[in-house]
Amino acid sequence: MLEQEGKHAAECKTSANRALPFTKRRRGGVVSLDDLSKVLGVSIRTLYNDVNAINDCLAGCNVGALRVASRSVDCGRVDWSRVSELALTAEGPTLSAENRRIMMLLGICCGSARTIPSLIEAFEISRNTVISDIREIKGRVRTFGAILESAPGKGYCVFGDEREIREILWNDLQTLRANDCLGEAKTLLQHALVNKSGEEIDFYELCRCLVMQYEVDLGTRVFLDGDGLDLLMIQISWLRSLDGYVIEMGREEQATLISTLSYRSVQCSAAKMRQAGLIVPDQELLYITSLLLGIKIAGVTRHSDEDAHVSRLAERLAVNFERVSCLNYVDRSIVCQQMSNHIRPLYYRLKYGLQADNPLVNDIRRVYPMSFEFTRRAAIETGLGELSDDELGYLTIYLTAGLDRKMFEEGDTSSENVLIIGAESNATIELIKRQILEACGISFNYTFLELKKVRRWELDRYALVLSLVRMPPQMRQSNVVEAEPFLTGRDFKRIFKVLHSNRIISGYQGMIDEVIDIFKENLPSAKQEDFDSDRLFFELFRYFSKKPYETSEKLPQLDVCSVIEGVTTAPTACTWQDAIRCGCEAICERTGSRTLGDRMNNLVQSPKIQWYRMTPEIVLVHCPMQGDEHGLITAEAVDCPGGGVQFPDQRMASTIICLTTIDRYSHWSALYSIYKGMGSLDSIFTPIC
Repeated sequence: MLEQEGKHAAECKTSANRALPFTKRRRGGVVSLDDLSKVLGVSIRTLYNDVNAINDCLAGCNVGALRVASRSVDCGRVDWSRVSELALTAEGPTLSAENRRIMMLLGICCGSARTIPSLIEAFEISRNTVISDIREIKGRVRTFGAILESAPGKGYCVFGDEREIREILWNDLQTLRANDCLGEAKTLLQHALVNKSGEEIDFYELCRCLVMQYEVDLGTRVFLDGDGLDLLMIQISWLRSLDGYVIEMGREEQATLISTLSYRSVQCSAAKMRQAGLIVPDQELLYITSLLLGIKIAGVTRHSDEDAHVSRLAERLAVNFERVSCLNYVDRSIVCQQMSNHIRPLYYRLKYGLQADNPLVNDIRRVYPMSFEFTRRAAIETGLGELSDDELGYLTIYLTAGLDRKMFEEGDTSSENVLIIGAESNATIELIKRQILEACGISFNYTFLELKKVRRWELDRYALVLSLVRMPPQMRQSNVVEAEPFLTGRDFKRIFKVLHSNRIISGYQGMIDEVIDIFKENLPSAKQEDFDSDRLFFELFRYFSKKPYETSEKLPQLDVCSVIEGVTTAPTACTWQDAIRCGCEAICERTGSRTLGDRMNNLVQSPKIQWYRMTPEIVLVHCPMQGDEHGLITAEAVDCPGGGVQFPDQRMASTIICLTTIDRYSHWSALYSIYKGMGSLDSIFTPIC
């Protein structure tokens, strides 16, 4: 009997807490039941029950009672001055309709109340109110891609991607905290875990102990939410996983988390709880680890979305590397595919704030200093931020490996392959091979083709293309030399010019230049042309290439002012396309090129144009001169007065640097010098000022 009376008193107080705050504001008047239903978010039937419960509580206190008539509540018969003195006043937070629906969804997801009768009992509302709330909850979870349905024998359940369901619950906990109703959520989860495990322990405190052990194991501090939302999410993960709902992580994400000390700490704590009869599924240990690590970047909810996100990152990184380094991959899709294999673990390391360990990073920076710098800039353009040198080292290897295979080994500026076109006999071939060997000291790998079998795009695969027949104009590019079988001094001069950009030879460039400079300083009476001759250069190359000396890529020592050979002032109030045209016209006048202007006039109207914002005020534009007989590597600075010109990124640029290229790689030294010398660019514009 006493238990029934206590339960009845509690029900009366709950009803009073819901309705009295509103009726007191209308003391002495009449309140419409429709208004009450709208404000409190309950049905009319629930309000009738609440009024009866309130009158039961007021009975015997001689303070009057509420009266319901004509779908209204008459508050004029209550002595409110005496009611305020009674203990039966509305204290503590009152669940609004929004908070009640959040608590209802939390109960459904965590298994504490799933059927309509259990929800009626838990929240003390009518069946119509429960059905109305369920309808609202269905619409809300549907916006997150989840579904609320009733399963036979189980009641209501939420189906969908588990990451999205956890995201819904996380947002709901934040709403409860803002509405000062978080205590109700803690109580609900505690009761659910007690019922599920059969253990009468404080699960919230148990989660706190797990975090404290984590801090001890890692020697760090976990900055969790001040109101313990993270601890509540751990409890939700236990309840959801015990019902068979776990977050499915990809193989790469699992491998990233399992390799951390954080996971091992959580695993040890779970083993201790297992001994006490509290079993946490292994799959949830990864999720708990991710909670403790924290999400350091904006997370992507679906695993399938992560796949697409990683592919987009790899594509953007490859495109931005092309923009920054002013080149074009022969087959970008292969590079992107290889990059995706590395971008995925990199994405998870960034997601959880983990550090990579790259023991080869110092060697990578030494061997590929320019690629390393270009990779760093491309990563920032891609949105990866300032990555550590270890991460940049890995990315440099992938990006440069693609260039080595497609560009260095198969041609362009470092290949050992030479193509001879139009040779009529083996005797002619042997004659040419012997002449090149005697002049350069290099035994190349030779290929022989007839002119009609040559395709223009195949010429990029060779360090040198020696044609014994006249080439069509569209096939005359920077590595093509037209000559007779008996090579003249003029032919050798052109061959030497092509081979100077060969990566095999340029690896000794710094060493040879140093030797020549020493002789110039100690033999002032010698002829300058003797030191500058190509034959002396290749004689020294032959000598050093036979020695077992360790060589590494020597950083260019170019002055940025010598790279940027001219300065042009664009017309006031011109467009960015017009400013680029001005710079290209100046380059054409200096080089005698007839095709660069037309090519750039087409490119500025095309999305294929490559430009890169080096600083907020300076933009670099790639101006290709491949195949131009007057092509050379040079740069023109364009000063844009009147506040600058607006580029497609909707930002202004006061300076545009037009850099010309003749192949994919040989301009990197000049480009690297521009990037490193940006701080001294102001001196270039001194004559104009």
